[in-house]
Amino acid sequence: MAHRAAGRLSWATFTPLFWVLAALYLGHRILAWLSVPRASWVRHYLDDLLCLPLLLTVTLFFMRALFGPAVRFTNYQVAFAVVYVALAFEVFFPLFLPRYTPDLWDVVLYAIGGFIFYRFLNK
Repeated sequence: MAHRAAGRLSWATFTPLFWVLAALYLGHRILAWLSVPRASWVRHYLDDLLCLPLLLTVTLFFMRALFGPAVRFTNYQVAFAVVYVALAFEVFFPLFLPRYTPDLWDVVLYAIGGFIFYRFLNK
């Protein structure tokens, strides 16, 4: 049965744009780990912008593995993901975890990332 599930994997979900965004994220994380100085806006906002395009593309890959290659997320599903991530990271986590701080610009960047996913990666 596992061989049938492996045959359903739609590797085309990972477009060249996804790999560029993933490399950008990985490069940014490596620079942060090495404590390389970066512009303030890059240091604070790049991860928020890249979060949803990367997260939703990987989620779409697994959804296609389960339900077939024709699966695409609706605009409502993408909007739900934006609201969910924004509420989690900008409202609930800051209430209980001091590591997180609420920031309205993060919400804007989540929305832009959701739009990037819906427009360019949800194919």
